[in-house]
Amino acid sequence: MKRSSILTRINLSLLAVSVVFAVFVVVQIVVGLKVSESSEEVTTRDMPVALYTQAMQDELGDMNSNLLEYVLGESEEKQEYFANKEEFDQYRKEIPPISDAYKKMITVDRLIATANENAQKRVFSRFDPILEEQATRSINRLIVEVGGPLENLLDDLKEEEVADVGSSNDLNQIINDDLPAVRYYLELVDEAGDMLADLDRFVLGDQNARKSFFGNALQFESFLASLKPLEKKPHELVRIAEVERLFNELKSGGAEVFEIYAARNRIDALAAIEDIEHNAFGELEELLEGMSSHARRRVENSMNDLVDLSNKVNYLLIFTLVGGVALLVAIVTYTKRSIFAPMTAISESINKLRGGQRDFEIAESNRNDEIGDIINSLRQFQAELTELDELRLADEKMQANLKGERDKLSSALENLEQAQDKLIASEKLASLGSLVAGVSHEINTPIGVSVTMSSHLKENIDELMRSIKAGELKQSFLDQFEREAEESFSVMESSLDKASHLIQNFKQVATDQSSSSRRKFALKEVIDEVMMTVRHQLKGTNYKYRVEGDADLMLDSYPGPLGQVVTNLFNNSIMHGFDGRDEGEINIRFACINDNVKIYFKDNGAGIDETKINRIFDPFFTTKLGQGGSGLGLNIVHNIVTGVLGGSISVSSKVGTEFEVVLPLVAPKQDSDDE
Repeated sequence: MKRSSILTRINLSLLAVSVVFAVFVVVQIVVGLKVSESSEEVTTRDMPVALYTQAMQDELGDMNSNLLEYVLGESEEKQEYFANKEEFDQYRKEIPPISDAYKKMITVDRLIATANENAQKRVFSRFDPILEEQATRSINRLIVEVGGPLENLLDDLKEEEVADVGSSNDLNQIINDDLPAVRYYLELVDEAGDMLADLDRFVLGDQNARKSFFGNALQFESFLASLKPLEKKPHELVRIAEVERLFNELKSGGAEVFEIYAARNRIDALAAIEDIEHNAFGELEELLEGMSSHARRRVENSMNDLVDLSNKVNYLLIFTLVGGVALLVAIVTYTKRSIFAPMTAISESINKLRGGQRDFEIAESNRNDEIGDIINSLRQFQAELTELDELRLADEKMQANLKGERDKLSSALENLEQAQDKLIASEKLASLGSLVAGVSHEINTPIGVSVTMSSHLKENIDELMRSIKAGELKQSFLDQFEREAEESFSVMESSLDKASHLIQNFKQVATDQSSSSRRKFALKEVIDEVMMTVRHQLKGTNYKYRVEGDADLMLDSYPGPLGQVVTNLFNNSIMHGFDGRDEGEINIRFACINDNVKIYFKDNGAGIDETKINRIFDPFFTTKLGQGGSGLGLNIVHNIVTGVLGGSISVSSKVGTEFEVVLPLVAPKQDSDDE
């Protein structure tokens, strides 16, 4: 049967999902590019053309209004006109060069230049509303301050003459004096009124008003000249002089109005505005309206295209989503049936095995894939667990025996440590303490072997249990485990017998208990005392040691643990550094640096291999397993230095081995300090 891999099935399922996802991503990318392209055309070409051409039309309307209002007398509209013209030019600059409308800007520039030139020459340069206002004020002043008083004065003089006609009895005087005078006064009043009317007609654009004004003035002078000989009375002469003065002021004022104001210019300006509006402005508005409409239609077409594209994409996305959901449901159903259901059965069988059941049946699988392999392995594991149960019973018996031996060993070791502490603390038994320390070192070898074998056996048991739980137990491993267990128990029994014998031999000499209490002490003194207890190991050899440092350097720390550190480092050099060498030297030196002391313990022995130097502080790591090495010495050193003493330790190996121990002058406080 051809093997079918679950991974292959899963990969095919993932490939199908990936294809659906890729289709979805491609659709999104295509839509994004299309939307970006259409949006760019709208935002960079069509929309600006529509907006700015519309704005230019608005500015044209404002410019035309400015011209009309200027001619109607609002002089500030001239400035508004040029401001609107500047905005028109600004909008024209914003027309994108890539647009179709940009080609028509030449015509726009020509028309706006023509319109602006006509406005300058035919409106602003020809007509000035300020002059018109000045002329209007002058005429109003002449009417109010000159014409009115003149007419009133003439009316008064006329009434007096009429009264004289009615009161006189002299017919000759009436015919030759009074009646002509009345007629002249009437003529003067009429001419004065005509002159004022001529001024009004002139401002309104009547070009004949000027000629009529001066003609009426000439008639007025003629009638006044004819009137003067008829008035003989002094008060009449005074009033005639006043009439003549007012007439001269009216005449000179009218001449001034004619001088500063040309009414025809306003008519010409209005005609020019109408011409600009119907020609340049009209053509411009029509052209801009066409460009704006064309741009708006393009914007609408682009938006309609985007809407159509969006609808098509929505349909495609819905189709992709439905297909993806259907595919996902199919994958989930297939996975549940072909993977999760068998895995659930496997999990239940494993739970039963973990719970101690062995008598249930695991159906044989005919699947040719990973799950079939797991089921077959599980069946084999069930059989191996049955064998392992029998082995566990035997192991429990061995563990019980081992526990009894361990208890004996612990009790013996405790007695030995008590004896050693008492011997070291006693001045009278100093030599005996050194001997006991040497004996303790000898005892450490069988004890270390026993501990190592116990640890090794425990590791094998842990590995056995892990294999059982993981379903990886093999017959070859069980056979190896049985052999190593028998060897471990044999070595442990031999080592424990040897240690027990040594302890019993020297147990009687231990009469004083040492203490690991905290106190202030001289570092060199403590190191010298420790070296005295171990230097018996140098007898009969060419090994030497040397201690260098300030004899007055004081520490507030724990001399007992510190002594154990020095002892273990010394033993490490003897056992490992000088192994196979006829001579060697140990150099211990220390120095105070700030609030710390650095202790250098160096030998010129064989050194430590680079591949092993990072493991020397690990528990049970030794190159002398079965040869007196337990693998705990340097681990104990590391724990004491970094724990009780509150320092750090490092090692280097170039020529021989050098340990660097950094300790604080004042050790951290321990809970036992308060006892």
